[in-house]
Amino acid sequence: MRLAFILFYLFLSPYLFGQVDSLRIICQKQLIPFVDGQDLLWMYRQRDTLKSVSPTGPIELVVNEKLIGLTDSLSLRYSASLSGEYPALDSIWYSVLAGEIHAFEMQKDSLHKRVDQLGWKMRYLQSARDLKRQQQLNRSGRSQVLLSFHNFGLAADVGLYSRRKYLKRSTRYSRLGQEAKSLGMFWGGDFVGFPDPGHVQRFANSAAFIEKYPFISFEFERYRDAYQRAYWKKQSVGREDLVKDTEALLISMNRQRIGGVCACQYATLPTVQIPINSNAKVEVNTQQNWVYIQPKGSNGYYYSLGRWEYEAKN
Repeated sequence: MRLAFILFYLFLSPYLFGQVDSLRIICQKQLIPFVDGQDLLWMYRQRDTLKSVSPTGPIELVVNEKLIGLTDSLSLRYSASLSGEYPALDSIWYSVLAGEIHAFEMQKDSLHKRVDQLGWKMRYLQSARDLKRQQQLNRSGRSQVLLSFHNFGLAADVGLYSRRKYLKRSTRYSRLGQEAKSLGMFWGGDFVGFPDPGHVQRFANSAAFIEKYPFISFEFERYRDAYQRAYWKKQSVGREDLVKDTEALLISMNRQRIGGVCACQYATLPTVQIPINSNAKVEVNTQQNWVYIQPKGSNGYYYSLGRWEYEAKN
């Protein structure tokens, strides 16, 4: 059923409703007769924000007054991602991405050997990085991304040395980039707007990552508002060229959402009152077509159910 809706919106809606804006989506209110655990987790993530400073903890999921459990591996991973302020993404997704991580480790070994053959000294300064450190780097201006390939174990920072002295800047990094790219890696020196010549990664950008592993889009949703602000800020001054990767990421994220169940934008007046729960909670009533979403330790709100659609182009 879910696949049928997604195929409809991806392939038929543009022809039925005219041209659409792949960068803009809207939750269109409509009757939703069936939801599953993944739908509820996605709606919670949709309403989750970066303002939260405490772990979410366990989430109570209820459909038509019945508590539901999660048994499939993907739902359990989504739940684990929501369970803390700084979830260990490299651990949560390791079994899924193990092949990519192994291939990247082999690329790293090959790169190291090639640099050794040049008579240079190099070290891998950092590969895996937790989310807390990533956000610290972002706030300090030392990184321009909120979610990095480092967080999945699919990137590495390289240091080159001469006479035991770390080379912060050197033309040698250009040769390093050439060698990395010849091995199928992607080099940070090619980044637009914020080049990072001491960086290599497994994928060209986050959009390519999501296209190959669509379920990973769930992790990027937490930062959607920030991606949109960054893109529209540059677009407003005619500098879309600086945010092409962000544009591609938003388009890929939107493609994963289309046809999915959503909590419509504006909160509605409840027909019933649900007591405030000490844990986070998502409750759906398909007969009355509402979803109640309550973060941990906060007030909950009711929203009409709907499905994601592309907005029409102006």
